[in-house]
Amino acid sequence: MKRGRVKAAIVALAVLARVAAIVVLDSPSTPRSTYEHGEIAAHLVRGEGFSIRFLGAEGPTSQQAPVYPVLVAFWYAVAGIDTTQALWGLQLTQALLGGLLALGTWRLTEELVARMPEPIRNCVGMRRAPALAALGAALHPPLVYSATHVQVAGLAATLLVWALVGSGRVGRTGSDRDAAGCGLMWGILALTDPILVLGGLGGLLLIGSGGRDWRSVARSALITGLTAALTLAPWTARNYYVHGEWVFVKTTFGYAFWQGNCRFSQGTDKVARPEVETVLNADSSAEVSEREHSGLASLHRRLFEARHVAGYIDDIALTRAEIDQLGQCPEPERGRRLFARALEDLHAQPGRYLTLCIQRASFFFLFDETNPKTRTLFYRIPHLGLTTAALAGLVLARPTARGRLAPLVLVILVVALFHVLTITSVRFHLPLDPLFAIVAALGVMSLDERSSSRLCSICH
Repeated sequence: MKRGRVKAAIVALAVLARVAAIVVLDSPSTPRSTYEHGEIAAHLVRGEGFSIRFLGAEGPTSQQAPVYPVLVAFWYAVAGIDTTQALWGLQLTQALLGGLLALGTWRLTEELVARMPEPIRNCVGMRRAPALAALGAALHPPLVYSATHVQVAGLAATLLVWALVGSGRVGRTGSDRDAAGCGLMWGILALTDPILVLGGLGGLLLIGSGGRDWRSVARSALITGLTAALTLAPWTARNYYVHGEWVFVKTTFGYAFWQGNCRFSQGTDKVARPEVETVLNADSSAEVSEREHSGLASLHRRLFEARHVAGYIDDIALTRAEIDQLGQCPEPERGRRLFARALEDLHAQPGRYLTLCIQRASFFFLFDETNPKTRTLFYRIPHLGLTTAALAGLVLARPTARGRLAPLVLVILVVALFHVLTITSVRFHLPLDPLFAIVAALGVMSLDERSSSRLCSICH
């Protein structure tokens, strides 16, 4: 099959897999599934601005980055606030984004293959690496399942991959237009998930490793950075107007750090309650239809119900009076107060922060024991499989090929380190999964020079 047809087939497969998941799970009809994004979107549609009730006060907020709530608001405006029809539109849009994710994974892998030494680059196995990586992004179950959620992770994963594609292209061409387009993509990513801007370090490495002189690289990096800053400028100005101080996209760093490090926390924002197991193991009831209690749709609903039963750290760590007191402060100040409170808790228990960081590293790369959705084999097997494959790719890759993977490894490490030091969750790992797929595909396919040559002779 011709390369273009293979690419189109994988993109179509990514979309169809996500559509199938949405249909089989009937996910748009899942109750209480829109969380903060839905609340902000509802305010937007009602003409009340980018607002939410957060930590004791209701009003204009920077509790979430703007891009995804605006997408939700678009479908609310089209089909009604929090209606099943609106969620069908949103989730089918996310299915289409899955196709763009697969295509971006293919393109990013091609950019990296083009930087490989010629003997490796021309190997048949390496020429197949983009298809293998894209197939991983298309069919990796956690990524497919994310399309059934009102959740930013799928969009963030797509934008991160394409921002890295843009960085690789700038490193290769040195074009000012490409640099401006790359900066625009990084800016939009920041307005979607600001933590992933840390991946810009990998983007800079891609820009700087294209074989151009340092002046050209500096010019490209400057244009990229300025364009990203200009993209952020309107939201930054809005935040200053709303909060009376400079805020980089969101106000919630202190709040999130407190959730992950207060004396009640296990390193995440969730609570591990014994009642969760009861919900997950619930038997059929005459009060609910057989369809809702059988198969994958039943499991999907039980996972959501278990998630609601688990609740947030806020539910057990803050009293009503404390929430009301926080609500009297400006939103950025609420975060600062909670950050200070978390530091007090950590100082009171020396050594606990290190324990939490180690636990978060385990949750991030293995399984988050506070999240009911990670307790199923449907999550654990593919997640562990992809992580193992990526690690194998790094171990098996020859040094020159491993060097070309350095930008992706850097992105993974800096984002992972941030979450290890602050707070972690499954949704924070999902945007990195396509990068894991690329590392696995390129690393295993490159092998060492002798194995690569043998692979080529077999393929021929």
